[in-house]
Amino acid sequence: MALDKKAVSMKIAIATFAKTIGLSSVKTRLAADIGKANAEAFYLLSVACIQEAIENIVTQNTNVYPHWVLAEKDAPTRSEWHSFPAMWTGEGGLGTRFASVSQRLLKEHDAVFLIGTDSPQLSAKRFFEVMQIFQVNPKLEHVAGPATDGGFWLWGSTQQLPTDVWEGVTYSEETTLQELVKATNAYGHHVAISHRMQDVDLLEDLVTLQKTFEQKESLILPAQKNLLKWLQANNPTFQE
Repeated sequence: MALDKKAVSMKIAIATFAKTIGLSSVKTRLAADIGKANAEAFYLLSVACIQEAIENIVTQNTNVYPHWVLAEKDAPTRSEWHSFPAMWTGEGGLGTRFASVSQRLLKEHDAVFLIGTDSPQLSAKRFFEVMQIFQVNPKLEHVAGPATDGGFWLWGSTQQLPTDVWEGVTYSEETTLQELVKATNAYGHHVAISHRMQDVDLLEDLVTLQKTFEQKESLILPAQKNLLKWLQANNPTFQE
C-alpha cells in the first residue's frame, strides 16, 4: 500500500541548484545549438517549472522546505529568487558545493534532496515516490534519480557524505552517477536507485522534452504548459 504523502513526518529540504542570468552563463551547451537568447529563454521557463512543481509539493506536504542554492555570492538578495529562501553554494568545484550545501541543510533537516533546473518535467508525484523510498527503508542513507546522460537529476541523503567523496567524482560525464554510487558504497553507505529522468542539455533533448509534455498535456502544470507552447513555437529551427 502506498504511503500517504501528507502523513510523511520527515523534515525534508529541497535544495535547487541554479544560476542567475546576468551573473553567470546558463545552458552553455544548449546555447551552442540554439543560440544564447533561446537558451536563456528556455532556462527561465525551466526554472518556472521547477518552482511551480516544488510549490505543489509543499502544498501537499508542509514538512518540505525548499531552498534556492545559487552559484553566485550576490545572487540570494536578487528579486528573482525571493520565492524560496536563497543561499549561496560557497566556493569550490561542483563536488565541494554539493558537500557544503548538503552538510549545512542536514544540520536542520532529516533529509536533503539536491536537484537542478535541467528537468522541468519534475512533478510532485515523482518527488513523493522518491521520498517514500526513505520511508520504507529507514536505514537507507541515500537515493539517486539517474539522468539519461549518466548524471543524476536528484540526490537525496539522510546522512552526510565526506567532502572527499563528492570531490572525487568527475561531473558532467556519462560516468558521473556510476562514480558517485561506487564511492558512496566504498565509504560504507548505501544508495537506492529511483526512476530515470531526462535532463536538457542539447537541441535533441528539447525535442524529446516536447514529446514528453505532449503525451501528458492534460496532467502538466501551467508553467510546464507555457514551456510546451514555447517548444512548439520554436521547434525545430530555434532561430535566434
